[in-house]
Amino acid sequence: KFPSAAWNWWRHYKIDHISDADLVNQLTTTTYSKYLRLRSITELENTAFAGVIGAFSKDLEYFTQDFTPIQDVKPFKGMYVAPTICLFSRASKDKPYNILAISIGHLDEKEKEMTKKWKHVILKPENSNAWTLAKYFVLQGAAHMTTLSGHPATHFPYDTVNAVTQSAVPMRHTLFKLLKPHLRLQLAVNHAVLEGGYSIVSESRGEFYAPFVGSSDEVRQLVAAGYVGYPHPLSRYNPSDTPSAAFPKWTYPTGPRVIHSDFGRFLTEYYATIKRFVAAVVAQIYANKESDDGQEELYYIKLWARYIAHWLPGFPNEHEILEEADSNYPKLVTAITTFIWDVSVSHSLDHRSFGLLGPHHTPFRVRVPPPSSTDAPHYKRTQILNGKDIFSSTLAFDMFFRPHNVQLLTDVDYGFKSAPLQLAAKNFMADLQATEQKLIAQGVDVENYAPLKDIACSIQY
Repeated sequence: KFPSAAWNWWRHYKIDHISDADLVNQLTTTTYSKYLRLRSITELENTAFAGVIGAFSKDLEYFTQDFTPIQDVKPFKGMYVAPTICLFSRASKDKPYNILAISIGHLDEKEKEMTKKWKHVILKPENSNAWTLAKYFVLQGAAHMTTLSGHPATHFPYDTVNAVTQSAVPMRHTLFKLLKPHLRLQLAVNHAVLEGGYSIVSESRGEFYAPFVGSSDEVRQLVAAGYVGYPHPLSRYNPSDTPSAAFPKWTYPTGPRVIHSDFGRFLTEYYATIKRFVAAVVAQIYANKESDDGQEELYYIKLWARYIAHWLPGFPNEHEILEEADSNYPKLVTAITTFIWDVSVSHSLDHRSFGLLGPHHTPFRVRVPPPSSTDAPHYKRTQILNGKDIFSSTLAFDMFFRPHNVQLLTDVDYGFKSAPLQLAAKNFMADLQATEQKLIAQGVDVENYAPLKDIACSIQY
């Protein structure tokens, strides 16, 4: 990928102009839409937006999108970060979003060490240069939060499930056969990302393809924030023991959370598809529970749950995993479904959605200070970042962000021996195809998310 990166350095080094429509499209349809939060008028009336926007309409829905955790990252010399919060409205569900304002912070260099506070200004589209500049800081925050906080939550917590499954469950058991295809490469990939000498979060060690605005030690704070929540006690500018509703502490999901976009609809539909398959497999475990083999399997399922629950908050423990035994172990079904869905559909979708944005829509580094008022001097797009920045970002997108599939979800062979389980696996493959067609029929742009032919069966990149 070096030639295309070099071309971008010397010949195509400008960040793209981002119109308001481009900004709204990126923030509300891609993986960034995970940060949309529905807000009531009462909540908004207690924010700084109220004084600038005026009265809020009861006929509209309002949303905020918060990228403030980037404020804790100390940028490289000559670069800047800024906490931002966007305010959107829309007429109703499935109607287009309209961006109303951006709250953006700046640090007064003279007061920074004394106050340790960011001062915020509310900008609207009519604020010309300041508004345009703020949009690049919004996308900078979105890119960092997605790649370093939101997306890592699809990777690292699930290492526990992977490792315990491989080390504590007999290979002949149904649980192991069901999970085995979804374990492939994950532990090696995740270890390389966190600890490897060539990791993308290791620019402090000389990795010239790392695109981020700060050193490894700085940007890794965002990885932690995705797990412990934000703010947290070690926050540089906003220490607190209580995470905000926008960034809660991670807990093992019992289903896809509400995301107000087609991105969320995509995740929800595939979760239901995988859950139907897992329920059919678990029904066979339930049906065999009185046999000697069945009792042994239940013993190992409890052991599996005990080990995982020790490490993962929210995962059902050995006393909970087989509760409601008269209804085919629903907690077991949910626990398995979440894992398979996360490492296949959710992880693949994140990569493909973000990867399609590309380096010219993603200002990881901003070399112009954030606006400190509704007025801002004119600047050129060549000042936002330089050729080296776009070079690194190009390599990062091609090497790390875009998908590199090894085995697809549709190519999985579970190795089931019994006829009911073989039928369940066969039906699952047909159900995956039907789900994609259902999404297309609903108007979801599957090609801009993740076509089934591009969904990996495990974390492979």
